[in-house]
Amino acid sequence: MMDLKKIVIAGGGTAGHVNAGIAILDEYKKSYPDGESLFIGTKRGLEKKLIPRAGYNIKFINARGLKREKVLILIYSLVLIPFSVLQSLVILSRFKPRAVIGVGGFASGPVLLAAILLGKKIFILEQNTVMGFTNRFFVKFAEKAFLAFPLSKKIGFMEQKLVVCGNPVRSSIKHVPVRQKDNFNIFIFGGSQGARAINYCVIKTLPLLNNLKNINVIHQTGRHDFEKVRHAYRDFIHPNEVINYILDIENVYKRADLIIARAGASTISELVITGIPSILIPLPTAADNHQYYNAKYLSDCNAAILVEQKDLTAKLLFEKINTCINSRAEMDDMRKNLDKLSKKNSNAPAVILKTIEGLP
Repeated sequence: MMDLKKIVIAGGGTAGHVNAGIAILDEYKKSYPDGESLFIGTKRGLEKKLIPRAGYNIKFINARGLKREKVLILIYSLVLIPFSVLQSLVILSRFKPRAVIGVGGFASGPVLLAAILLGKKIFILEQNTVMGFTNRFFVKFAEKAFLAFPLSKKIGFMEQKLVVCGNPVRSSIKHVPVRQKDNFNIFIFGGSQGARAINYCVIKTLPLLNNLKNINVIHQTGRHDFEKVRHAYRDFIHPNEVINYILDIENVYKRADLIIARAGASTISELVITGIPSILIPLPTAADNHQYYNAKYLSDCNAAILVEQKDLTAKLLFEKINTCINSRAEMDDMRKNLDKLSKKNSNAPAVILKTIEGLP
């Protein structure tokens, strides 16, 4: 049995990576009240705010994402790698963790590499249905790779390392019962950064939505489009809330009847847990087109509606929303199928920790 007196979670950047880490830390705190944990991230990511807010310790390294389309940033990011690995070596040498879990994001790679150099056991979490570049590299060295969903593409001889357990979701995210109210609440968001294509399409859809009755709209815009979107809602006749960023998204889920969103791993997993029907519009430029395959996974299970961005128009979006409002059977089917998926992946953080502690 592996002793988990100390563990490190590495990663961050987006809310999806950070919240998965928080979910694991929540379970660790419950299972190992005397244990010590540490999150390693960067000051550029949301972990800087979210990890302390959740009550956990964090250390920072200097790392950046490898954005291939921007040559100067790519060069700078590559130069940072040896420095970030050195920082990680110092942190890990001082903390002495028994296990290091990479949850994805800027900091994951350097920390996992440092852990390998120190002879630490490493584990990776893949939140999407397509394994990303960093995880494809580190799966060779990992004891186990924990998957949120079955992979849409095989990775060959590493299959025996894979554990499909669902995506770690914060304990504050819970199943949302069907609301018994006259109004129909639509929650629109594009992830922690917002989604311009969705924002602009919704702006064009608002005049059509004015023809409907008893709807409310909650729209998280991201900071870049906030003023433009807020201005567009001035002529919208229904109750609405236009917000830059929502920290306590679980409270909005409780009010939502339908969600319109991108198809990032965190969003997909939270939809499964909450059981809220959705219209998913994958980001077409996501690495390996993983958001499309995430959305397709739910769509193939009849648990969500998939609309590709190339097909997205105000007319189509209005038609999909109108169908959801007026077709109780379709909404009920999505909820039932989400519930089936939720039961298959009911407690990922516990599965992850139990699997790790069961290793020699």
